[in-house]
Amino acid sequence: MRDINQSDQIWKRSLQDALFELDPQALRQKLEAAHKAIEARRSELTSTANFDSDELADLRRGLHTVYALGFLYDIKWDPSNAA
Repeated sequence: MRDINQSDQIWKRSLQDALFELDPQALRQKLEAAHKAIEARRSELTSTANFDSDELADLRRGLHTVYALGFLYDIKWDPSNAA
């Protein structure tokens, strides 16, 4: 199992990379990567009995940011992964 701090940093770095991307084609790829990383961390976090509710709230905000930016670039997200 990965270190919790490392798992926490992976999705944050992925989201940050997308937020600072200026190239529209690269942005699409980075948003998709951020979406995947956030969903993976959310799944990992909620599979434990004593998860960090503050991090879960951060994940939701991050996912909403990804969805909002994705809407601008007409990215279709899988509704079964909605937070």
